[in-house]
Amino acid sequence: MSQSHFSKFDNFTPDDDASFDHEFARLASSQSWVPGSQVYTEERTIAMRQELKLHYFSSQLPPLGDVSQDLTEEQKLEGYQGLCREVRIPPSDSIAECKRQLKNTLVNIVDLIDARRMRKEVKVCHNFKEFRDYTLQDEHRISMDEAKKDGGYLASLLQRLWGELLGAQRFFARCVEYPTTP
Repeated sequence: MSQSHFSKFDNFTPDDDASFDHEFARLASSQSWVPGSQVYTEERTIAMRQELKLHYFSSQLPPLGDVSQDLTEEQKLEGYQGLCREVRIPPSDSIAECKRQLKNTLVNIVDLIDARRMRKEVKVCHNFKEFRDYTLQDEHRISMDEAKKDGGYLASLLQRLWGELLGAQRFFARCVEYPTTP
């Protein structure tokens, strides 16, 4: 039985080997979530957070353990060390240092999830403009409020991006909040 976030929905059969984007598109379609809508963006962010926790922070949980349960500091450290190893940076002995190193690494969050879902290597970008352009695409947005919840696992991976279209307004990797138009 799947422990994936996607298994929590009635009338939806998850495919644990599918890419995150493919699986979320299927789920969104089954739930009638309109791409780009606030509900779609929030649900996508929740799914990303839960999948990240499942694949990097749940190794110490008992089989079929609840991914939403609170983790010990040791479990958190092991999760952040796993993220560091996944992006090929030396893991530190402290959560704060692991987070600092991860903040300095240009990596796509969905690519991190897919590395475990699909057993493939994570692409680490070395060109900020390329990373920024890829990240600011509409379909890569996430909700910053949701990203900060539940220990901030997603927020610890976000990069600050500056948008030319909206002047000095800050953008965040996979978290772009556009002003609503009347």
